Amino acid sequence: MNTSKKKERVVFYFEKIDKDLLFNHCNLIGVKTSFFVRNTILEELGKPVIKIQVENVNTKKYVSELIRIGVNLNQVARKLNSGATFLIADQRKVLDEMEALTSHILEIKSQL
Repeated sequence: MNTSKKKERVVFYFEKIDKDLLFNHCNLIGVKTSFFVRNTILEELGKPVIKIQVENVNTKKYVSELIRIGVNLNQVARKLNSGATFLIADQRKVLDEMEALTSHILEIKSQL
């Protein structure tokens, strides 16, 4: 039985749009294209090479936070669409919440 770990080269072609999609996806998830293609094919053939470990991201916490943010944004939009004027205190509160939202989104992104 040959137990050699020597890798051999395989060449295949994509249309440009598919190639761009592949490269963008790999860039988004932070892996090399060759790594992604190799592992995807081997997994499809029933030989998974790597087990992806999911980081400890509290999904329920983030979903509830995003729902809360969505409710707040809907309240702001409803008030803006009603033609009502904002008091200076309301404007400050909206700006503070938007700043907190931006920070929170960046925190979530850093954990993914």
